[in-house]
Amino acid sequence: MELLKIRVPQPVVEALQFRLSFKPFVDYLQKQKQRVPRQAGITSLYDHLIAKFTPFLSLLQPVEEVLITPPLEELLQLIKFSVLPLTDQEDEVPYAIGLPGHLITLFHYSEAFGQLMGQPEDFLPEAALPVIRQDALRSFYQLVLEKCYGVSTGTDFCPFFTFQTNAGNLTRYYRMRIDFRFLEPHLEKQLPPLQPAWLAFAKESRGVPPSGVPPSGTPPGGIVAELPVGLPLEQFTFHGVCLFFIEDITEETALRDLREVFVHLQTEPEGGIYQRFEKGLRDLCGQSDLEIGVTPFLQVNGNYVHHSTYTSRSIFLKYSGLHIDALSKSEVQQMITGLVSDPRPRVSPDLTGASEPAQQLLYGKGFRSLILYPIVVSNQALGMLEIGSVHPAALNGEVLQKVEQAIPMVTELLLYQINQFKARMEGIVHQKFTSLQPSVAWRFTEAAWVYLRQGGEKVSEDESTRVFFPGVYPFYGAIDVRNSSVERNRAIQRDLTRQLRWVGEILQTPGPPDKEEMTQELLTRNQYWESRLDRLWTPEDEVQVTAFLADEVHPCFQGLSEQPAVATRLQPYFNHTDATTGLFYQAYRAYQESLKQINDTVNDYLEQAEKQLRTLYPHYFEKFRTDGLEYNLYIGESIAPWLPFRPDHLRQLRGWQLASIVAMARLTHQLRSALPLPLQTTQLILAHSRPVDIQFRLDERRFDVEGAYSIRYEIIKKRIDKACVKGTQARLTQPDTLALAYTTSQEVNDYLPFINTLQERGELLPSIEFLELEPLQGVSGLKALRLNINYRPLPD
Repeated sequence: MELLKIRVPQPVVEALQFRLSFKPFVDYLQKQKQRVPRQAGITSLYDHLIAKFTPFLSLLQPVEEVLITPPLEELLQLIKFSVLPLTDQEDEVPYAIGLPGHLITLFHYSEAFGQLMGQPEDFLPEAALPVIRQDALRSFYQLVLEKCYGVSTGTDFCPFFTFQTNAGNLTRYYRMRIDFRFLEPHLEKQLPPLQPAWLAFAKESRGVPPSGVPPSGTPPGGIVAELPVGLPLEQFTFHGVCLFFIEDITEETALRDLREVFVHLQTEPEGGIYQRFEKGLRDLCGQSDLEIGVTPFLQVNGNYVHHSTYTSRSIFLKYSGLHIDALSKSEVQQMITGLVSDPRPRVSPDLTGASEPAQQLLYGKGFRSLILYPIVVSNQALGMLEIGSVHPAALNGEVLQKVEQAIPMVTELLLYQINQFKARMEGIVHQKFTSLQPSVAWRFTEAAWVYLRQGGEKVSEDESTRVFFPGVYPFYGAIDVRNSSVERNRAIQRDLTRQLRWVGEILQTPGPPDKEEMTQELLTRNQYWESRLDRLWTPEDEVQVTAFLADEVHPCFQGLSEQPAVATRLQPYFNHTDATTGLFYQAYRAYQESLKQINDTVNDYLEQAEKQLRTLYPHYFEKFRTDGLEYNLYIGESIAPWLPFRPDHLRQLRGWQLASIVAMARLTHQLRSALPLPLQTTQLILAHSRPVDIQFRLDERRFDVEGAYSIRYEIIKKRIDKACVKGTQARLTQPDTLALAYTTSQEVNDYLPFINTLQERGELLPSIEFLELEPLQGVSGLKALRLNINYRPLPD
């Protein structure tokens, strides 16, 4: 075997000296022999190896003078057989034996290693060289410290570096690791005193400079650091041999690159993102000519639609010329429902003789193997991943296992595309169709006239086009469903528990003997989930149980459907999986229906109450539906400069706010007895006596506050619902009460006359709690009073 020499640019230390020696390896064998039990077979093996190397213990040959002779080749073969497992002795394992340096010199190597190293001298990326050099230097520090100073760094001194090969459009990634175990440093002079800086550098993580801070001008792909000085490596001579191993890391690198691609979804053009995604998936699968399609399922008012921007990458749609919106609504619905009920990936290694029309069409276009992977999350079909190849058997179960590792990234891409589509739709609706409230429409008309008069779209924004209302008084109120997330999770827990019990009963029904092992395994896992849901519930459990039912239980039930004893139970079971009528969604439907009834009741009342308020004074009003309802109201003379604004308008508005929120609380309480799930509500008002400035945000197409003091009000408003009573962990907002938060005594005094009126009318109980609140993030000094609502019928 000829010597193989690999030039490494930028050596760690110039003139670093290496000598071929077998003594370190023999010392290793002696130590291993002492550690193993005294069994004749094992000790005889070590004795045999030691005897083979003993005549050559005096060999100490400079690396550049080594010639491969038959005796030397035999010794190198013995090292290979001693170190490598028997399963790794074949030539396809990339290994080598040699010594490092400015030229890595390899005395013995496998055929696979030689093929991979038959690369140009620049096979190492230029940007990675500083880090590679630094890590190699650190390994020499570790070796010298342990072997010469007896100081262990707690790490193995095995430097490694990565490199890649390119064949056409396919990139493969490798990691070469150098094993220094059989390398001994020697110094003819006296050892210099140990320096703490040497030990600190040797213990640092790979790729991290001693300072811990990368200097400016760091090239991409590596961290440059000033290398420590003081340890005179050039004065040492390193005796022994090193082992070199190459590991294929294409799969983990491709997955890392895929994850990196999706980090930039929001900042890079989608076309570039998609090209990098295709490249990463081809590298992961190890096939450069795969055709890849990712198609989101887009909806408009519940109907699936086609838009070329999003569906042009579909393999099937591209080659068939068919559009989703060309199909009938029932055909599309049937197709999507089928994917949700059975979202397993479809692997077709050979399309020859395919029976399905879609596969026949693709066969006619030259495809010979295919993977279709529906992406379904929480019973929602997000889209489809399609992978096609012109080669038979190119796509199979082994490739599918690799593809499945990338499915979380595909899901993220589909969600991004769907959300992007929704955002574009909402933008068009807001731009073209959203009507303005009459109270502020005049100001938008003025701004529009300025745009038109001065040149339309070419006009830059200035004071004349800015929609701004200074000095308006804010009013904020909220009715929220108490513990809505907890109630939702409880409902899902009850539904899943019921479904698991059905599954357990069906699995215990006697079935065919050949299915008994599978059904018993599923029954055991089903019992585990039943037990877990009885004891503990987390949001992750919902995902895992749903996946267990869809991916394992339902396919098993499909296979048992031909057994009469089981079939009679399966049809009712699958009927109950219908989200709109099924038993397994009963508790969740009760939660949703109860939430809807509360929101509808509150929303209807508030809309009517706000209409009556319009006769008081023009104002801007907006409401938001969450798990409840909250609203903002702004009033002031800048909104209607042609009408005088008086303090009495504020007084009347405070009375309206207090009376309306108490009325809504009483309505939701009356509703409880008729609700499928008797949810409770909490009520909150934020009192604020000072005016704020609001401006219309063109980018978000909504009003927002302006100025430091106004922004403080906005911060309080966003965080007040999480406020706790001072000295406790109890929330300010509680069922059957109305909380009124404020900062100054004047703010609460403005409401006290109206509180007294509602108490006298019997809508509020006499008791009042005056409370201090725990500081919120960025806000302190808040106070509140809490009023108890009287739900008894009022006297005529």
